[in-house]
Amino acid sequence: MKTQTAKEVNALSSPKEKGRDYLAFVSAGFTHFRENIDASVGEGAHIRFAGGAQYNKWFGLECYGEITPAIAPGTVLDDLKKNINQRILRSSISTRSNTYVGVVGKFSFELMRDVSFFAKVGVAKYEAHQITAELTLDDPADNVLFRYVRLVGGAEGYTPVASIGYEVPIPYRDSKKTSAEVSLTQMFDDKVRHLSLNASLKYTF
Repeated sequence: MKTQTAKEVNALSSPKEKGRDYLAFVSAGFTHFRENIDASVGEGAHIRFAGGAQYNKWFGLECYGEITPAIAPGTVLDDLKKNINQRILRSSISTRSNTYVGVVGKFSFELMRDVSFFAKVGVAKYEAHQITAELTLDDPADNVLFRYVRLVGGAEGYTPVASIGYEVPIPYRDSKKTSAEVSLTQMFDDKVRHLSLNASLKYTF
């Protein structure tokens, strides 16, 4: 029985021996958001997941999906009170999370041994401002005691997106397949403009 050397085992497990010249990866983690009424983003953390391919040390492509916390109905009501010139007698408000699906290019630079700085630039499709408000307003004009109003929000579109951050291997400095990423991400479209903090665990295979 032939015994394989360590060099032979590594060759069998390398991407090129499997017929590909890139490393595939998946990641999952969370994104922390600050409340932003203009972007309809609530306060707190929500999930983020991604997958992609690393073609060399400095460049890769990543597809990701992200969900934000829903904006608090009370925050929406406070904003309506500022923008409606009539007294709100009664309200019923429901909100939903924003969702983003994007593609970014990842550009990496090794700052020191085992620590890499990276920048990601790309575009994301969003569905945002999923808010429904049913209001009863005090409307004394024309002898009307009150007026019923139903407001339905919603926006879809594309936004440029950019991130900066760093990546380190975990749980050990010589870990080859597992790493952690921490980054800041900015959305640029005026309808969803906000800054968020991301932390993810990444597995490369």
